Amino acid sequence: MELITFGASDGYRSREYGSTGFTVTPLARVTGSVVCLRLERGGTIGRHPAVGRQLLVVVSGSGTVSNGDGAVVPISTGQAAFWTPGEEHETRSVNGLTAIVVEGPSVELLLPRG
Repeated sequence: MELITFGASDGYRSREYGSTGFTVTPLARVTGSVVCLRLERGGTIGRHPAVGRQLLVVVSGSGTVSNGDGAVVPISTGQAAFWTPGEEHETRSVNGLTAIVVEGPSVELLLPRG
């Protein structure tokens, strides 16, 4: 077993899509990607299309996510959002949010929706 410790300083800051207060830490390579996303207080991942099937799992904090029609929904620790390829979306946080994102062609939801 290997124990891996990582923090925001192991990632890189992204300003893509007009994002602010946003750090990405790649975690593993799969057919797609697995990353840890950190949104600082007031941070935004700007609106953009999902490049593949994308699952965002909030592991701490809270925020809001939007979908293709722009509807904004609150999200917090223990919840996840799933977007389909090409679906426009955005994530924001007032107080900060950390999430694990799994993205790729073979991402399949196993938990019930809703």
